[in-house]
Amino acid sequence: AEVEGSSASESPPSLPFAAEFAPWAPSMPHGKPAAVPSASAAPKPYWLECDASVFDVRNIRYKQTKEKVPSEFALYACVGMDMIRDRRRIDRVAERFPSGASCGALPRSPAGAVEWSPSWGVPRVLIASCQLPYKAGWLMGAHPEDDGGLSVCNYFVLSERASEMLAKDQATPALRLWKRFVEDGASTKEGISFKVVGRVEDLDKYEVPESFHRFNNKPVLLTKSCRMVTSRLPEVIEIDYDIRSWVYPARTALANYHHRAAEAELEIGYLVEGKADDELPEQILGCFKMYDMDITQAQWVSIM
Repeated sequence: AEVEGSSASESPPSLPFAAEFAPWAPSMPHGKPAAVPSASAAPKPYWLECDASVFDVRNIRYKQTKEKVPSEFALYACVGMDMIRDRRRIDRVAERFPSGASCGALPRSPAGAVEWSPSWGVPRVLIASCQLPYKAGWLMGAHPEDDGGLSVCNYFVLSERASEMLAKDQATPALRLWKRFVEDGASTKEGISFKVVGRVEDLDKYEVPESFHRFNNKPVLLTKSCRMVTSRLPEVIEIDYDIRSWVYPARTALANYHHRAAEAELEIGYLVEGKADDELPEQILGCFKMYDMDITQAQWVSIM
């Protein structure tokens, strides 16, 4: 169920999934943490579920009409998050999970879901890792070496509804496109592209540049900044994308206004871009909401 920021309880809500998966818990817990110890202490970041229908996606005949419609259900369910930092950029996070983590080696599928089969051609587990720098860097040249940045890691499992459809050989156009994307093993502008979309409700009340408004609920293609880790297929796929590779104005805006993220409710969704009518309508792969998103509170780890 969707939980708005104004009604989040002081204690974490009951889990809507089998078990929370967060190898570096409690770096980004599910549900609002207990009250901070003092009035001067900053609120701790946390996440909650998000309804995929808040995101607008391409409809059938998009080339002709440019029509977008609310997404159908998310194909993957978010079951955990981590927000971590190291002295260097954290790559291939799934290969660096701490041994003996209480959450186990991999997230569990939803209770009651049809047992996943490799024959479906899509992974059971999707890991998305957004690699954020603290500095904008330079207009030209390499990023400052002393900025290891942070990683916002999301852990998704194939949803109960998607599993049922695949078991019955009734995949949606978006599921079929996702299968092709996994087979290709790369996100490219010429081929199939991975996208991220961010959304802030009532963005007008925040003092941010006009560029933020242009991208609100609009997707960003992740191609050159995106790397896919396919070594654990068919069960697990990891997609890392590095904001350092984005254009300079985007990096500058994110670096200069990241403090605003701590004030807003951020809704983030991932999807694969549909182009031809047999790939449409698009459908959100996985989504989540973040609250009190203060990136300076990322948990230090030593894994690189």
